[in-house]
Amino acid sequence: MGFGGRAPSGSRVEPWPGITGGNGMSWLTNFVRPTLRRWISPRVLREAQWVTCPKCGATVFHRDLDANWRICPHCDHHLTLSAARRFDLLLDAESWARIEIPGAPADPLKFRDARRYGERLKEAAAQSREAEAVAVAHGRIDGRGAVIAAFEPHFLCGTAGAAAGEAVVAAAELAVLQDAPLLVVTGSQGPRIPDGAFALLQLPRVILALRKVAERNLPLIVVLADPAFDPISEALLQQADVVLAEPEARLGPPPADPFAPMDTPAFLAPRGGVVGAAAARRRGRIDRIADRRDIKAEIAAILDILCRPFPSATILAYPGQETKLIDAAPDA
Repeated sequence: MGFGGRAPSGSRVEPWPGITGGNGMSWLTNFVRPTLRRWISPRVLREAQWVTCPKCGATVFHRDLDANWRICPHCDHHLTLSAARRFDLLLDAESWARIEIPGAPADPLKFRDARRYGERLKEAAAQSREAEAVAVAHGRIDGRGAVIAAFEPHFLCGTAGAAAGEAVVAAAELAVLQDAPLLVVTGSQGPRIPDGAFALLQLPRVILALRKVAERNLPLIVVLADPAFDPISEALLQQADVVLAEPEARLGPPPADPFAPMDTPAFLAPRGGVVGAAAARRRGRIDRIADRRDIKAEIAAILDILCRPFPSATILAYPGQETKLIDAAPDA
């Protein structure tokens, strides 16, 4: 049969290859419809390609913002920084390793509001890529060993639950075991309500662990990063030897909704009882305000002073006493 001929009567006409499948569905169903759905349906991005600064409103490409340690290039506003990036910022490259924190009951009260608390934990872990709101690592800062506990603001807004307290206690115990300084970076919107009394009981446990660090004469440095609205941050400020703060970091009581989105204009809105870093420094609660890009150098200089058994310079005797120079750092 030619292209223009007709099929003989009673013969079966075979379908054109690709027009219909073996199940009788046409190419419109197999090819066109899925293609149109891919074009029309909104694409879910893993991360926002463009980030809007909550202070000045400028739009910054997310890679440029990450390369600048999440500091707005237009107004120098410090956005929240993840715990993993904190470790990259403060610790020497390829010198640090994470510490597995002790396990804690994931949902001790079987809490549920609009959603199950367990589902919120799984979603927070997937978004932040962290197991809990506090991550612990040990490494070196300019060649000096140190232990760091950093709050993860992207895990349920850094709210401090039972596991967060366990992580801070584990960091303190590791610092004592390694005879190393302890650094803690804040970043929490308050205690985690679904954990109930288990979250509130972490405060005395953290205080006792920090006292063990002080008994060993190990430096405790706290970096105040926005926000610091939980009781553990308040205890850290009271126990710390040195308190550094990022510009515009805030401390105060927790908000009405501790799970409210961060890095938004509403997040930065003034609220009663909240004190900024500049006001806290005037009141003597903060020792120094440092830019995020310079904070590693600040910590290294402080550790060089606190961890040195003798001052490097010679000490002059008081007037009226011996006038000879006293070498404060004897040769080994």
